[in-house]
Parts: sequence; structure tokens; C-alpha cells
Amino acid sequence: MTDEKSGGSVLLFEDNLLNMKLAADLLELAGFQVLKAYDGEEGLEILGKKTPDLILLDISLPGIDGLEFFREIRTRSHLNGVKVVAITAQVMKEEESVIRRAGFDGIISKPIDTTQFVKTMKEMLAGR
Repeated sequence: MTDEKSGGSVLLFEDNLLNMKLAADLLELAGFQVLKAYDGEEGLEILGKKTPDLILLDISLPGIDGLEFFREIRTRSHLNGVKVVAITAQVMKEEESVIRRAGFDGIISKPIDTTQFVKTMKEMLAGR
């Protein structure tokens, strides 16, 4: 789905409107195409039509939680090569351990560090 002029495509799952706007604005300013999903149902609809280069997945989604949704993503063969990064406000050691054991490619803690966020996303997509 990547075009040569962009930094890649990112599907951003975030149910908080302010967090969504901040992350999407930062990514768009850096040249990423941003697809937005506010819950798992909307995300599945998008993933049925498009394959992003990276998925940023809020762990605390309404309805289906991020860990459960991550497991659903990994059952879809067309998404096997897509990196998935967890976004969470609750990065205690035990939760970080659960996220890492689940197989996420990375973890971003909220509130996001605006100076590191885009740099981290570009590093995740380097060499894709």
C-alpha cells in the first residue's frame, strides 16, 4: 500500500479523539498516510479492504481489547508481514511482559513522546 512519496501507511486504532488527533497529525506531517479506526469493528472493516505497513493498536479499545484484536490480526495471512505496535497508558512491568509475550513488535506509552514518536515509527518501517 506504500507509495514512493510517503513514509508508508499506518492504521491507527485509538478511541480517544484527542490522542487520535495528536498521533494522526504527527504521522501525517511526517509523510505517512494514516487510516483511522476508533474500535475493533471499524478496524476489521478497514483491514478487509487495505493492508497498511504498520498498525498502531491501543490496548484499551471499547468492545474488543487490543490483545484480543492482535490475536485476530495474526490469524489473517495477508497481515502476517505487518508490524503491530501496542499503544498503552498502563505500561507497568507485568503489562509490558504480557504485550511482549503476545508478539507485538513494539510498545508506545501514553502520553506519547512527540519528539520520539515519529522517529520510532520510521525505525519500525525501515527496511520494509
